[in-house]
Amino acid sequence: MAVLASAGDTALIVLAAFWGLLVLFLCIVLINTFRVLESTKMLIDGIREETVPLLHEVKGSVERANQQLDHVDNIMSRVSNISTLVEQAVSSPLMKLVAFGAGVSKAARRFRGGKKA
Repeated sequence: MAVLASAGDTALIVLAAFWGLLVLFLCIVLINTFRVLESTKMLIDGIREETVPLLHEVKGSVERANQQLDHVDNIMSRVSNISTLVEQAVSSPLMKLVAFGAGVSKAARRFRGGKKA
């Protein structure tokens, strides 16, 4: 007794084989995806291990630079104050000296009989 497969049976066998190949293909894709994700996770962990200490160093450097800038700002403020004080101390006597010189010059011209201004 020979069992003959009908067309429907043959179609079901082909469909089952196709589904089997599809499942195998999807398993291979998922395994490769898992490997890529695992590799990416390891890369990110390595970067994190290297960058966190580096960021702490950068933070320290920036804080030290800010301290130095504050120090320079204080020095510049003091220089500005000293400059203002020197200007005030020198300008008033200097202007008096110039005015006195102009007055003496005018008086000397009048005394010599020069032009009247």
